[in-house]
Amino acid sequence: MAAVYSLQSFIGDMDNITRDKNSPEKIVADAKPLLIKLVQQPDCIEPKFKKRGAAAYGRYMLHRAPRFNITAVVWGPGDNAKAHNHDTWGLVGVVENEIHETRFRRRDDGSKPDYANLEVTAVLKNRAGMVSCLIAPDDDVHEMNNVTQRDTVEIHVYGKDLADMPRLRFDVATKTVKTFASPKYDNC
Repeated sequence: MAAVYSLQSFIGDMDNITRDKNSPEKIVADAKPLLIKLVQQPDCIEPKFKKRGAAAYGRYMLHRAPRFNITAVVWGPGDNAKAHNHDTWGLVGVVENEIHETRFRRRDDGSKPDYANLEVTAVLKNRAGMVSCLIAPDDDVHEMNNVTQRDTVEIHVYGKDLADMPRLRFDVATKTVKTFASPKYDNC
């Protein structure tokens, strides 16, 4: 019987990948098949990290390291995150259910304050076992929507800790942009 690929194994592999590689493209390319392997196992994270937050989607730090962080995000029915950037490389793997992801490209040069012109580059239905990749600065803007009637559980892997980090949130309809920061995690 084949050994189960665990979160601890993934952490060890990510430590090696991020120690050996500097290029965000190489990190994401090497990490993607490993995250796919991990999220194909419904029990890859503990049940306590598969719960929606009391007032909004749940965010749980699973592993914090100098070169990467791993979090669990739980989207309840109707939860969403409007178009936003990450300012780092990232991978988002679906463990349970599905999430609708809209990807964007910024058409303006960012020189006009509070203005951003985004165009949709893809609309995806990411199901359990699938992984989406983000590479800043040109391919890291997306919007996430749980349009189902069940919770969606994901594992997010980023090159930076996003809590309290200034980033950009876009209003596609009004072509405006504002700075925001993600809140602290539900477990730390």
